[in-house]
Amino acid sequence: MNERDQRIVDVIRALREGEVVTYGDIAEDAGYPKLSRLVGRILATTDEDLPWWRVVNSVGRLVPGHEREQSAQLRSEGVKVSDGRVHKARFGRFSSQRPGRP
Repeated sequence: MNERDQRIVDVIRALREGEVVTYGDIAEDAGYPKLSRLVGRILATTDEDLPWWRVVNSVGRLVPGHEREQSAQLRSEGVKVSDGRVHKARFGRFSSQRPGRP
């Protein structure tokens, strides 16, 4: 894995329970603010055991085809999910503690 991809994986791995962020947030935190699609590709193709369910698109939409599993995972962490979208998370973009991630 190259350094860029490893930095992205490290950011994803650091997400904590109840934290929901976007692909763009991950890319920006890793130092590659214009590479949100790369984050999605890495999540879709990696063999790493990553908390993929904590990453959604910019409006909170769940991963197409994985909505049931993702919403169950998020709900178990205290995240409010309905209609295929995240509405409120304990931490991250969809938290009342926004802006920024601690």
